[in-house]
Amino acid sequence: MSKKVIYFDGGGSGIRAGANIDGTKSEAKNFAGFSHGEVDLVDYLADVVSKYANEIGGDISRAVLATATLPADAARYDAIASLVFQKSDIQELWICSDSVSSCAAAISGDGVVIAAGTGITALAVGKSRTMLHSLSGDGYLIGDEASAYWIGKMGLSAALRARDGRDQSAGSAQLLEVACEHFNTEPYYLPHIVHQQERAVHGIANFALQVSELAATGNTKAVEIIDAAGEEVALIANTAKRECNGGSDFQVALIGGVLATDTLVYKSAVAKIEKLGMKIHASGNTPLDGAEILAMQSDAGVFAPMIKIYKVGSK
Repeated sequence: MSKKVIYFDGGGSGIRAGANIDGTKSEAKNFAGFSHGEVDLVDYLADVVSKYANEIGGDISRAVLATATLPADAARYDAIASLVFQKSDIQELWICSDSVSSCAAAISGDGVVIAAGTGITALAVGKSRTMLHSLSGDGYLIGDEASAYWIGKMGLSAALRARDGRDQSAGSAQLLEVACEHFNTEPYYLPHIVHQQERAVHGIANFALQVSELAATGNTKAVEIIDAAGEEVALIANTAKRECNGGSDFQVALIGGVLATDTLVYKSAVAKIEKLGMKIHASGNTPLDGAEILAMQSDAGVFAPMIKIYKVGSK
């Protein structure tokens, strides 16, 4: 019998989907990201999974949905599974945080994977892969330090402090100038324009690139923001090692757009992590690869406590 699995990895900017049919991988497909208030989360996630399943066609033995935005209660998880099974021929559905797929992709032993894009998440495996410890993230309203959203927000905050005189540094003044140019507005209207964007979180996260570019030119305020992001990443790594009783072989993997190897945040974080006596581990896998790894496994293994598993015909 043919073995057909599909898998999804989603963050703030969008969801990527892939399929593996008898060992042959399909080309990844991109779906638009979720924004709070635009559509219902349950409907959005169920539609993405079922539509892609129907594009692939036929019976699908397992679908793995790993995403940054998850339901807030068990009933809504159940509702996603119910809709998926109604609309497709998926036989088994796994739902988990994108931190799980990132961890499956990036580390092979004990260690922590820190994934930073629009948001940030981290998951550690310890004690010879017998325990899990989740760190950081928590969403843009109350957390996500060192994410693109956080960097962009900190840059805009400095710009607005320059606008009203609370910050008279040259660095913040330049951030204000660049922010107005980026959002195509004047200083007075800047906060209004930002708040009224169709996807405000995504728009603020995009401004992180301007903050980083200014830091590269020596803008002191931007350098301060980038350095704080690197400090936060190093704190996550050090905390994970301590909580997992990690030894000298404890792996630290950094992935996502903010932590790409050519970024200033990556370079700052690596310097701080190495100063703490830890080494960076590079697997070469992406979070979508991690979702595929989960889809192909015989069982959830160490990740079982963090995965909701549904099967057709069972409750």
